[in-house]
This record gives sequence, structure tokens and C-alpha cells, in this order.
Amino acid sequence: MRRLTVCAGAAIIGFGILAGCNGEVGGLDDSGGSRAAGSSSGTGGVTGSTGAGTGTGPGSGGAGAGGSGGGLATEFNIDGNPKYYRVIKITNAQWANAVQQVLNLPSPTGLEQGFSTPATTQGTFSNNELGLSLDGRNWDDFRTSASTIAAQVTATDAALAKVYTGTDPAGLITTLGRRIYRRPLTTAEQTTYMTLYSSGSTLTGSRSTFAKGASLVIRAMLQSPYFLFRLELAPKGTPLNAYEMAAKISLALRNAPPDDATLDAAAGTGKFDTADGAGALAMKMLSDPAATTVMRQFHGEWLGFSDFGALTRGVASYTPALNPEFAESSYRFFDNIFSQGLGVKDIFLSSTAFYGPAMAKLYTGVKAPAAGAYAQTDLGATRPGWFTQVPFLALNGLDDHNEPASILRGVPLNLNVVCSKLGPPAAVIPPLPPLQPGETNRQNVDKLTGTCGMSCHNDMINPLGFAFERFDSMGQPRDTDNGLPADASGSYTFADGTIKTWKDAAGLMQVLAAAPQVHTCYAKKLASYGLQRDMVASDMPMLQSLSSASVGQGGSVKQLIVNLVKSDAFRTHGGPQ
Repeated sequence: MRRLTVCAGAAIIGFGILAGCNGEVGGLDDSGGSRAAGSSSGTGGVTGSTGAGTGTGPGSGGAGAGGSGGGLATEFNIDGNPKYYRVIKITNAQWANAVQQVLNLPSPTGLEQGFSTPATTQGTFSNNELGLSLDGRNWDDFRTSASTIAAQVTATDAALAKVYTGTDPAGLITTLGRRIYRRPLTTAEQTTYMTLYSSGSTLTGSRSTFAKGASLVIRAMLQSPYFLFRLELAPKGTPLNAYEMAAKISLALRNAPPDDATLDAAAGTGKFDTADGAGALAMKMLSDPAATTVMRQFHGEWLGFSDFGALTRGVASYTPALNPEFAESSYRFFDNIFSQGLGVKDIFLSSTAFYGPAMAKLYTGVKAPAAGAYAQTDLGATRPGWFTQVPFLALNGLDDHNEPASILRGVPLNLNVVCSKLGPPAAVIPPLPPLQPGETNRQNVDKLTGTCGMSCHNDMINPLGFAFERFDSMGQPRDTDNGLPADASGSYTFADGTIKTWKDAAGLMQVLAAAPQVHTCYAKKLASYGLQRDMVASDMPMLQSLSSASVGQGGSVKQLIVNLVKSDAFRTHGGPQ
């Protein structure tokens, strides 16, 4: 049932249960029943950009038995808790980009900077369905912003002409309605907006009749659930129609709604509502600079680049000026992986590195760029991949002395690169004791962890962390450890029981680049971000299909995204099949 609700002069055209005055927007859950948008709950067990989850979803997949001498096999962490919501609020960034695009504004309004941010659960991405509910604060943000923007773009006829070049209300409603709703308006919706326009056109004030009517229409459209939410309302398992696919792909890859040309194309039969059509649209959008920005956010959340802002180190080679350079150089590394058509393996094998003027002293033989600039260099065969570069190693170093933080380096690799399921940490974690004469850092860590969390540390965390023993806390190379040779060798048993060994960090990068579990882990992270939900055991066939194309010398990250868009999980209405 559709109805018009007017609150304090603002008209909102909605669907189902809509009480705009108190900020509650009703949606549909995966069973087709109604739910309040602010009532989503639950915490996911998927490990995302930071931390480990503790979900209660379906059982995990991929557990294997360890081989002889290889330690305990890892267990792939796939215990998410998705709700499969089909009414998902757009993010603040998507709102900002959408407002700018649909109203032809020359620049973002900046109003979204004052919006409340999603309350993400540990281990999920910021666009996860579980954190995108609508509460009273959100509603006030959207309502007041809609009023402000509508007043600005209709302040004069000249301003309104930049939004819509005509002067006919029907054309305004049809054109803006399609952009804002991301589909053509129904006849009933057009009629309702025309009634609203007529009411607005009679308001007092010095503006023209057209501007006054348009102001109320724009104000209402920007508060519509069809704008504030991405909807998948057909029965579960039904393929999304062309307009739904265009909106889903564009919001996922550009953080913006489909443009006029894409909406025109969606009107053609079979354009985007087939796997090939959806894949072709995705590939086209991946060349848009906005896609690089989206992937920048994904990689930053996956590996926790925001943590660089709080980095402190009590060693001589550290200065606070390094923090923003660590973050930006990391973003640029992954921008390069994406924009150059490289694949998951190149995250571990590419020797390309970026650095700012403060970072130059941390890499041997490089020239410092000008203030505020960044340079690119090749670190050679001994430092392949982002995880052997200074930012990762310094972020996961010790605060007060220059020894490697082996545990801090091993944990994120297990959680975010291998997707291993780690047990909960001890309630009280003792500090690493001081090194004794004739004792290496590796021996010291083994001594600390030998009596607690033995399998978790000895078979999973410590081996991966020890691979970086030839780098100090600031990522500087070292050959000796407390006067003894630094030992970076190790072995790891993957979920399928495969045992891999290495002699140093470069060898570990070779192992990770070729490991199917690593490619599946990346696919899991990417799918969670793209589908805006946690992953569960029933997703494993899809994840393994995605990862199989990227193992070894296989496909690029871009092709992995296209394959995700072509999958049934992306192209059908949500819910376990």
C-alpha cells in the first residue's frame, strides 16, 4: 500500500509502513515479513578489516587434517551471521555522490560529513547490512539535508535550470524521479508528485511558481525510501531486473547510482538482467575512476589502514610524519594492483612500492620526493608484496624497542590473508619478557607462548610472524638477532592439509601467492564487501569458484569482481537458497 505522509511540511512518498515523523521506515526481511529498519541485530563471525569474529552462523567449511611434521591444519573461518536484508540503506558516501549526480551539482554538498556513521560490528565492513539501519539521528540527517538542498537548487530559476533545463513540472518529475528512484516512476507515483508540485507552487514567496513547486518535489524525493534504500523486493531467489542490477552494480562499484545513459540502457530487454549483461556493465564501470576509490576503501578496511593514524613508536627512526605516508603509500600500492589489472598473487609478489619524503630514509637507495609528493620504486626480489614493505611491518612492530613483533605480524595474516579461525585470546596476555643474553626474539616468543595457546600460536600465529624476523620493528632489514643469525624459516599447514615451507619472508610471499586458501580468503573478503553481508558455509562453492580463476597466473582483481557480479549470489534476491 502506498501513501503520502507529510511531516512538518515535508512530503515523503513511501511504501509499506512509513512513519517519517519518528524516523521508522518499514522494510521486508528475507521471509517477506515486515521489519523496522532500525531493528537489525546480530554480530558476524566473519573476520573483516580488523579483529576476529565470534559468530553463531552455520558450521565452518574447509577444515583439514595436518600432515606429518606440519602442525595443526587451519580451519577456514566462514562462520558469518547474515540477515539477507532486501531493504538496505545507502551509505553516507553513496548518499553524497547520489545527491551530486542526480541534481547535477558541480561538487558534493559536504552535508554527509555531519551524518552519524554506521555502528559496525567487529570484523565486518562499514557497508555491511548489519550496520546500515535507520534510526532517529539518521532520519534527522536525511530530512534536514533534503530541505537544505531543495532550497538551494531552487533558490532561483537559473539555479533550477542546472538541475532540469525545462520548465514543465511533468518533465521535471519524470526526469528527476527516474534518477532518484533509479527506475522510471509508476503512473501513480507521477500523479502523487504532480499533486505535491501543485501544492508547493501556491506557496508564498518571491520565487517563481515552477521553482516553488519543484522545491517541494525535490525535498520529498530526497526523503523517499526508494532513494535512501536499495531495494530487492521480489520473491527470494528471483533474478534482479535490469534496473535493480544497474543500481546494485553502480552503487557497489562507483558508490553512486546509475547515470542517465545506464538507465537508458536498462530499459532495453536483456541488457543487465543476464549474467553476461551484468558482467559487461561491471567491466565498463571498473574503468571509471570512482571504482578505484571504492576499491581503495575496500582494501583499506580489509587491512586496517585507519590504524596508521594512531601509530606511535619509541624508536629513533620513527616520526609522526610517517603515519599519513604509511597509509597513503599503502593505498597507492593497492590502487596500482587494481588499476593495472593485476591479480591477488601480485599483492604478494609485486616489488613495486610507494613512499613519501619521510619514508625515504626507511628504504635504501631511494631519493626523497618533494614535500607532499610520493615516489615509486622497485624494492627487488628480497621484498615482494605489501606485507614485506615498511608500512605493514612498522604498523605491527613493538612500541618501545626495535625487535620484531612476531605475534602482531602473524595474527593479521591468519585473520585477513589466510582466513584462519583463531581461538579467543587469553583473558590476560603477559608482556614479552626482555631478551636474555644468547637468546633470539624468536626463542623469546616461543618461550612465552609455549605454555598457552600452543596449537594456535605454534602452528598458526608464530610461523607466519617469524617469517619477518629479518626485519626490525620499523621494517628495516637485519641479518642478526641479538648477535645470532635471524631465523625467518617456517612451515604452515593449510586447511586442505597441504604443508608449505619457506626460508624467509620472500619465500612466504611465494607460498601465499600460490595458496588456493589465500585466494579464497580474498574472494571471501571481496564478496562480503560487494554483497554487503557476512559469508557462511553455503557460500563456499561460490568463493572457491571465484578464487579458482585467480590462483597462480590467473585472473585480475577486476575479473574477480566481474565474476562476482555474474554469480547467482549477486544477481538474485537475497536469502539462502
